[in-house]
Amino acid sequence: MKANPPDREQALELMSKNPNLIKRPLSVQGETVVAGFARDELAALCEG
Repeated sequence: MKANPPDREQALELMSKNPNLIKRPLSVQGETVVAGFARDELAALCEG
């Protein structure tokens, strides 16, 4: 999934079928994907 993140429609479908993804969110910026609540990785993602 890191190599090919889902588009918005696919992500919504995945979350509706797999609610545990909401508890373990996928944050995507460009080609970078962070799974879960990894604070350092999320901070780096937000910084760009």
